[in-house]
Amino acid sequence: MRWSHDWVYTYPSGARRQTDRLLSAGMLALSMLHATAHAASLSQLADDALAHDATFASAEASYRAGLEKEPEARAALLPHLGITQSDFRNAIHVPGQAAAPYSTVGASLSFNQSLFRWDDWQAYQESRLSVIGAGFTFASAKQDLLLRVAQAYFDALAAKDAFLLAQEHLRSVDEQLGLTTRSFTLGAATVVDMDEARAASDSAHADLLKAQGEVARRYAALQKIVGHPIDAVGSVDADATLAAFTDSSSDTWESDAQTSGLDVRQQQIALEIAKREISKVNAGYMPSVSIVGNASNGNAAFINGQTNFYTGAHRASSGEIGIQISIPLFDGLSTLSKQREALALRDKAEDDLEDARRSAALDAQQAFLGVRDGLAQIAALHTAQQSAETALNSDRKGFRVGVRINANVLDAEDKLFRTRRDLARARYDALMQFFHLKASVAQLDESTLAQLDGLDASRAAPSQK
Repeated sequence: MRWSHDWVYTYPSGARRQTDRLLSAGMLALSMLHATAHAASLSQLADDALAHDATFASAEASYRAGLEKEPEARAALLPHLGITQSDFRNAIHVPGQAAAPYSTVGASLSFNQSLFRWDDWQAYQESRLSVIGAGFTFASAKQDLLLRVAQAYFDALAAKDAFLLAQEHLRSVDEQLGLTTRSFTLGAATVVDMDEARAASDSAHADLLKAQGEVARRYAALQKIVGHPIDAVGSVDADATLAAFTDSSSDTWESDAQTSGLDVRQQQIALEIAKREISKVNAGYMPSVSIVGNASNGNAAFINGQTNFYTGAHRASSGEIGIQISIPLFDGLSTLSKQREALALRDKAEDDLEDARRSAALDAQQAFLGVRDGLAQIAALHTAQQSAETALNSDRKGFRVGVRINANVLDAEDKLFRTRRDLARARYDALMQFFHLKASVAQLDESTLAQLDGLDASRAAPSQK
């Protein structure tokens, strides 16, 4: 028998197939159990993702850039100082006289303090709203990351559960194959029974290999988000987390989503900015008032003295300060057009806000129904699993006494395997819907994911019977 590092194994054909498969399944199970001792929890992976996910890092950089909008707009309200240094070469030419070249060197200091500029003030108020909006956008990016981590984590858990169940199914089917082989040797089973048992064993082995590959793919997807290799993931107590949902009301979630949802809040900010933009455009009809000042100092020096026009060097200093008032009279109807544009954009923002509220309510309702339907499906699959186990035990006993055929046992084995796999998947799907529900009201954070830690493994792992 030959083993490889990624759990893929080959086995010899012939009479030793059943024994080798059982040994392989056992060794793989031990490998998985050993890895589980170092398995990462969902909250640990979420922390790693927050530190290493490239998409979230991009959102964080965008948020930091958005914070600068406020100081940039505030700068228009603060004093502006500037200094200018000049050094020129000049010449004076008087008809009938030689040119008189000279140089001028000077420096000037300018000052401007806005006293009243309505558009600058509104731009500053808009910048403060933009910073708030940037915070909502960043919070939305964080929730999106937590949802992506949770989805990848649950996909990996479902793949691991399917792998363990496939091992158990293969072991059970191979036990039936051994029983059929002994019965065939004693003349109590037919060739058809043997063919059916071998076919079921081969199919179970194919399911195991498929489940093994799915585990590797799901771990790779999770690795992309958290930024480091994933060896194993820890199980979760889905039933305990979902137990608190039973007292919830859809109307409450929908109402909260329409007021607390991050998309709704972003659209509220967009509407406020649109209203400010209307007031900002109205500045086209308003005067602007500023304090302006200027101080300069310079000199003019002749390069040669072969002229009777000027001689020597001349120094001069000057300064001024005062109030500057600018009153617009006519701008070609530009302001009027901008007003109509701003009003239309405000109407658009109002419609976008209404759409965001409706979408938030719909998302909350669908997530709520997803959790509720998921809980109902889990309960139904629990009952189906118990019925499948009872049916399998009955078929096994019936086969031993000759009242049930081999196909009945194999069908019961397959039905139980698929029911257990569907039950595990239903738990994770319901948890994801619960996380989406929390996200719809902006309540999904690290503490929500940490509630899944402290697992009672006997409740979350597939039963090993």
